[in-house]
Amino acid sequence: MRFRLGLLALAFATCSVPAWAEPTGDSTTPNVPPTAAQTAAPTPALPSFSGDLAHALETPGLPQSLAALGLDPASLDSFYKSRPQALWVSDQGLTPNGLALLNALGKAATAGCHTVDAAVAHAQALSPAATGPERVELELTLTGALAEAAFAAVAPFEAVTKSELLDRIDQADLPGSMASLLPQEAGYWALVGSFWKHLDLANEGGWPTVPTGPKLELGMKDPRVAALRARLAVTDGALADVAEPDMFDADLVTAVEAFQRRHGLGDDGVVGFKSIDALNVPVGARLQTIAYNLKKRHDAGADWGDRYIMVNIAAATMVFVDGGQKAYETNTVVGRTDRQTPELDSAVNRLEFNPYWTVPPKIARVDLLPKMQKDPGYFAAHGIRIYSGWEESAEEIDPEKIDWFSADAKAMRYRLRQDPGPENALGPVKFLFPNQYDVYLHGTNHPDLFVKPARFFSSGCIRLPRPIEFAAIVLREDAGWDQARIDSVLQSGINTPVRLARPIPVHLVYRTAWVDDAGNTQFRDDIYGRDKRALAKAPTITISQAGK
Repeated sequence: MRFRLGLLALAFATCSVPAWAEPTGDSTTPNVPPTAAQTAAPTPALPSFSGDLAHALETPGLPQSLAALGLDPASLDSFYKSRPQALWVSDQGLTPNGLALLNALGKAATAGCHTVDAAVAHAQALSPAATGPERVELELTLTGALAEAAFAAVAPFEAVTKSELLDRIDQADLPGSMASLLPQEAGYWALVGSFWKHLDLANEGGWPTVPTGPKLELGMKDPRVAALRARLAVTDGALADVAEPDMFDADLVTAVEAFQRRHGLGDDGVVGFKSIDALNVPVGARLQTIAYNLKKRHDAGADWGDRYIMVNIAAATMVFVDGGQKAYETNTVVGRTDRQTPELDSAVNRLEFNPYWTVPPKIARVDLLPKMQKDPGYFAAHGIRIYSGWEESAEEIDPEKIDWFSADAKAMRYRLRQDPGPENALGPVKFLFPNQYDVYLHGTNHPDLFVKPARFFSSGCIRLPRPIEFAAIVLREDAGWDQARIDSVLQSGINTPVRLARPIPVHLVYRTAWVDDAGNTQFRDDIYGRDKRALAKAPTITISQAGK
């Protein structure tokens, strides 16, 4: 299948004299014959946007200038035929909504929506709108740019025309329309750009495959190396035109490592079966992944602001943005496939130094009970206390007095709580945010897992490799919590809860495609199968019929 974007035809309707060109005045005004100056040199009426703006499209040069800006005069003509009122410009120039749209378009262009670069620059130049024709052109330029930007944003996952997108403008709620049609997140627009680049690759034939076989590594000479080189030449800049294309040289190692990093693989430069599988994913499948990730982000439609924590579950990573800049970034460990980390939005409102760990019943029953049955001293060695029930008044029970093979033990009707300390599964700090899943961010007593490429080992919570370091950053705005006090509290071993002066929004998301800070498109396996299941239920991606 060829992935083709059809061009919309340009068409102009013939129009009668618009209402704004008709004479107006008080009906009681007597009929006075026109003066000689009036009859000899009539002045064109200035548009007041109360009539049919399709007339403006017939102004000499205007349609051509709109098309030269990459806009679609035909969709504008259709739109304004049914809406005689202007949206963004008045007789005095830009309205507040018009100014907001111009600013939003400028932000979108800066964020990566380069299809409207020329239109934004033209609108900015026109923004004084001192004359009627300038006001007409500014109005049409803004609407046309909105259509172009909205189309670039949604065409990857929705079969839609620019005219249909313009029809979604609600004149009673222009700010809401702008928010729904014009995403402002830079990361969103970067992924939009990646979609169109991959679409171009698809239309050029995609990339070749690499035959399966034994691993390939530095110093090997093999016909499959030439195929590997040809594949990476398309996406990772590997040299295809070399004296010995069958030789696995140092430059090819560099290209392989870059590819592996972009796909969440161990970047050792050795091409094993996992790397070959990733290399051989067709460009159409990559397009589908990008498109669905765009759809998820577009449908969420939320502006996170300039301060938030974001955990990408699919990548097992976390970033803390403060003041619009990355203040902290780290690998994490997230839930394994049978204990998945949920997607949610909340806010970190407190943390605990030297936390207790109250063991969830399932973990107690499935993970810890077999260890206790095998080693009666396991709980004592790991600082785990047993209580008769889940109420706070429940009595502590000596583990040696419990038959761990009894029905009560197997049903785990007891409450297990682990004391703070080096054995504590939550590490030295945990960060809490309200949610129905009882998950949170916390440290760990297994720091060795963070170097693994695939980090899906937890029971749903998010583990951090350097939680004390992150706690110091989180507490920067809280008076009295300098590093010395943090160290003192940790050394005391006493459970110390801290409520944050300003909660931090936290977003747990599941993104299998995004563009990193260096402009590289990153892909991750759909480890939980969430994308696959959603697409099976509602296959709405329409990359083959989108129009450009």
